[in-house]
Amino acid sequence: MRQPTVARYISILLILVLSLSSAGFSSAQEKKTLRIVFVSLSWNNQLPFRVAITRGFFKDQGLTVEPIFVRGGPTALAALISGDVDYASVGGAQAPIRSRAKGLDIHIIASQSNYTNYTLLGSKEAKTIEELRGKIIGVTGAGTFSDFAIRIYLKRNNLDPDKDVTLRAIGGTAVRAIALEKGLIAAAPFSAEDAVRLLDKGYPMIVNLNEALRIPQSVLVTRGEVLQKYPETTKRFLKAVILGMQFTKNNKKEAIQTGFVAGLQGEPNVVSRSYDLFSPGYPSTSPLPSTAFKSCSTRTSAAASSTKNLPWTGSSTTGF
Repeated sequence: MRQPTVARYISILLILVLSLSSAGFSSAQEKKTLRIVFVSLSWNNQLPFRVAITRGFFKDQGLTVEPIFVRGGPTALAALISGDVDYASVGGAQAPIRSRAKGLDIHIIASQSNYTNYTLLGSKEAKTIEELRGKIIGVTGAGTFSDFAIRIYLKRNNLDPDKDVTLRAIGGTAVRAIALEKGLIAAAPFSAEDAVRLLDKGYPMIVNLNEALRIPQSVLVTRGEVLQKYPETTKRFLKAVILGMQFTKNNKKEAIQTGFVAGLQGEPNVVSRSYDLFSPGYPSTSPLPSTAFKSCSTRTSAAASSTKNLPWTGSSTTGF
C-alpha cells in the first residue's frame, strides 16, 4: 500500500485542529494567558510576534502572551515537554521530528517562514556556487539546521556536500563572519543582519536562501495535550500569529517601526536592508505546500520509521 503523503497528514490534522475548535468547549476550558518560548531574538524571527503583540492581534483574540527566550532548540523543547510553556518557536523542523520519533507528543502547528532564513555569502574569491567546489563552507555544526540547509542547496546545484566541498563546524553566524573575514572559509550562511554588514565590506552574495531554498524555518510546535484540551486557544493563537505575519510582510515601514517600539534593537539602515533579505520568506496568503516540508522529512523520516510518526499538525496558512 502506498504510504500517505505529508500533504495528506497536514490536511487531515489541520482539519482535526479546526474541528476540535468548534466542538463546543466552554470558555472556561480555554487558556487566556500563554507562555511562548523562543530560541532567537533576530528580527526575522521576532518581528511578526512583536507586531502581533504591539498592534493588539493577540488581545483581539482574548489572549495575553508571555514571551520567554532560551538558548537552543533542545532547551526550548524541554520547556515545552515539561509543560512550562504552551508553545515553542524553534529553528528547523528536524528537532521536533526527532522528538516525535522518540515517542514525545510534539506537534508542528505552523511555520513562520516558508524559506530558509539564511543568505549564503562567499569570500572575495568565491562569488558563485560553482566556485565553491573544493572549498571549505562554514556551518554551525554537524547536524544543525545550517548544515542541513547547505547540504540540500548544494545537492540541488549539482555539488556533493561530502565530496565536492568540505563542510566545517565553525559556530554561530557571528563566529562564521569572523572566519570568513580571516579567510578560514570560502563561504557560509548568515542571518540577514550579519549578511548586510558583510555585504558592505565587499563580500559577495552567492544566493539569498530566503528566496531560493523552500524549507520551512522558525516552526511553531506544541504538545498534543494542548491541542486536545485547548483547541480554541490554539486556533486563536494561530490567527493572531498569521495576522502578525501578514502585516509584517505587507507593511515594511510600519512593521519595522513597531519592532523598534516593541524593544527590538538594531541600526535602522541595517534593519531596513535586512528586512529586504528575510521578508520574502514570510508566507503569502496561500497555504504552505507540502513540498516545503518534504526535504526536512526525507532526512529524518528514517528515525521516525514511517510517515505515521511525523508530527505534522498544520502549516502556515491563512485559512482561519
